[in-house]
Amino acid sequence: MDPPCSPPFFVGSVNGLICLFNRRKDTYIWNPTIRKSKKLFKSSWGTSCYTKYGFEYDDSRDDYKAYLLIIVVILAMGIFLLNYSGKFINGEIYWAASMGIHDYNVRNIISFDVADETWGSLELPICREVFTIKLGVVESELSVLYTCKPSMTSDVWILKDRRVYVSWMKQFTIEYPQYVVLYGFDSPIFTFSIYLRQSDNDDILLLIPGKIMIFDGSTKKFKHTAIVKECNTTEIYGESIVNPLTISYNSSA
Repeated sequence: MDPPCSPPFFVGSVNGLICLFNRRKDTYIWNPTIRKSKKLFKSSWGTSCYTKYGFEYDDSRDDYKAYLLIIVVILAMGIFLLNYSGKFINGEIYWAASMGIHDYNVRNIISFDVADETWGSLELPICREVFTIKLGVVESELSVLYTCKPSMTSDVWILKDRRVYVSWMKQFTIEYPQYVVLYGFDSPIFTFSIYLRQSDNDDILLLIPGKIMIFDGSTKKFKHTAIVKECNTTEIYGESIVNPLTISYNSSA
């Protein structure tokens, strides 16, 4: 697939639409399935660590929004958003957060309600310094990946129904072979995605920057890996026929 701009920096994917921008600060909404895109106005978007992004769909207004966050107010509150692109799940955008710009240890999760435009926070399932923590999505649920390099395993936790109360559930543990280099696990600025393939074994497809990894669904052990060059983010994309040229688009900063 040829994106409408190059090199593309991906903001997010919702309902078969992908939001991306390039170094010239051109922003696009793109549907690769029907090969149509909509170019938006130039923005002040960039790749600074102070700049965070979000792309979402507000079903209460039938409206798509792209968010550019220049972290000033949040920094003043002693909170620093780590991952560049927020994860949009069930009406909210999520970022892993630390206590300051030089702190890359995930302390909690910050949420943004796209309908009410209000901020919130979530506690992590567990807090242990020995783990590398990454924010991501399993199927359509918010998830946290705890990776312990000495043992070469990752615990996957899923956030259950938040509308009643915050409840985390440990879903499974995946095992890596000793020779696999877990590049990208050290940095919380990159997120991950997991897809449970509908097969006899319910194989686990793990997407991280630079790698696509498959694990056996019954044993949770490694089966296959593929290297993806120049991969700045990893997302699970679902096909649709939504035409970006026909939607009403608003932006917020």
